[in-house]
Amino acid sequence: MKWITNKQLHVPQISKDFKKLAVILVAAAALSFGLERLIAFIFYGNDVFFWGRYMGVFVVVELAALFVCFREVVAKQAEIAVLVVILSVGTLYGVAIPSSCGVSWDDEWHYYHPMLLSHVLKPGITEAEMYYMNNFPQTALERKNYDRESQRITYQEIEERYQPEKAALTERTWPRYRNFCYLPAAFGLWLGRLIHLPYHMTFMLGRWCNLLFYAVLVYLAIRKLKSGKMLAAVIALLPFNIFMASSYSYDPWITAWFLYGFCCFFGELQQPEKKMTTVEWLCMIFAFFIGAGPKLLYIPLLLLTLLLPKEKYASPKQRKIMLAVLACVFIVACVKLLMLFTVPDAGGIQDTRGGEDIDAFGQISYIFSHPWEYTKTLLGFLADYVSPKSAVHYFSYLHYFTELEPTVFSSLMVAALAVVAFTDKGELDNRVKMLPRIACFVLSFGVLCLVATSMYVAFTAVGSDTIKGCQYRYIAPVMFPVLYSLGSGRLVIWIKQKCEIVNRIKREYYNGIVLAICAFVSIHAVWVYAINQY
Repeated sequence: MKWITNKQLHVPQISKDFKKLAVILVAAAALSFGLERLIAFIFYGNDVFFWGRYMGVFVVVELAALFVCFREVVAKQAEIAVLVVILSVGTLYGVAIPSSCGVSWDDEWHYYHPMLLSHVLKPGITEAEMYYMNNFPQTALERKNYDRESQRITYQEIEERYQPEKAALTERTWPRYRNFCYLPAAFGLWLGRLIHLPYHMTFMLGRWCNLLFYAVLVYLAIRKLKSGKMLAAVIALLPFNIFMASSYSYDPWITAWFLYGFCCFFGELQQPEKKMTTVEWLCMIFAFFIGAGPKLLYIPLLLLTLLLPKEKYASPKQRKIMLAVLACVFIVACVKLLMLFTVPDAGGIQDTRGGEDIDAFGQISYIFSHPWEYTKTLLGFLADYVSPKSAVHYFSYLHYFTELEPTVFSSLMVAALAVVAFTDKGELDNRVKMLPRIACFVLSFGVLCLVATSMYVAFTAVGSDTIKGCQYRYIAPVMFPVLYSLGSGRLVIWIKQKCEIVNRIKREYYNGIVLAICAFVSIHAVWVYAINQY
């Protein structure tokens, strides 16, 4: 959609584009109905109409048509195309995944917080809401209530329990720094109750609002880049990222905010002649600070902003003020982080789900008394944790829906990510100097060390020679800076020889192929592992 040209809004063009969009969506909806019936007849024994299967077909037809009819948008405004793909595929995830807790990591806990926040104006919890909390083990671990008939019975039971007038009174829960991440989902739950939706649909609306926030923030992040947009797009479109964004998890909050912060940072470095405004700088700092709220271990990444050249500031006075603000923000965050490790009542870091022999402070004592042994454990774990061999396991992994096994599709995602990291580059990327690139590696490695250490302390038996509980989703926030810094317009081979990597593929084809691969892998994952479960 060619919305803006020469900074002038062309109303006739917008009207034309929206008419074309409406025609595409109507035609896709009609065609998808026939294709769903055909697929059901050929592959599912003439099964009755199923909304999940229909949505899967519709998303494929819709995206294919949009990519063809809006090639210029895909080429020149990739962020719009990414927004459409995230919302389309994520909505499919929301429809295909059961309206139940326990479909993603710590799902019941992540649902509990926005559920409480959604009642901030009128505290109270209904029996239906508690039903979601209390029945997650059988849903997640035993994969019950996944078939359509079981879902119908479950939803009927939920509606019988959903009686707002009989809600049990609770204490009012206000948003805090650590739980701001639940506000998008809380808004969805509040809105669902406001418009009197059935509660299982209210539950789904809460998840969808989480997805919407993720999609919009990713869109804003990619807009900040002048080059490297498709690398950010591929990371945002990784199946496990969309899967988590379609749940109640706070991980999409962390991933999207840090992606926005990094895109602001590298976008500024791509334009060394441009002066940075105070608002732009504050937005970048805010992104890192608010993104680290649920997991303060990522806060060292904020130090990357110190490497902005002094020429980017409007004046020496502005630079001093901004650095002072940065120092205050960083100190406050570090004090809070230190309290989590040293003060038992500050939020707690011990997680007894790792076993009865978990002793956080005993583990900290072990680390300090056996630094060499722990260093070997940590480095050995990280070597496997970040290896490409491990990547094929988790890039298309949908937690309880799949077994942790590599597939040709997860391998395809790894390959796509690697190729894009080295080919989605231009002359603007050569303006990014070596020091910020090296700093990205150092800070990202340091953050992963902190993450692994936190799980060693909170989730692993004292003195263990391995680290438990360190899930692959924790890598997502640092993927973009590492891969952006790794790939460049010039790839150094051996010592002195240089090889210029030039992407000669037309942008409309390059971007379209990359986005199509990402969408296909995600749709395949949800079709095989979720839709077929019904």
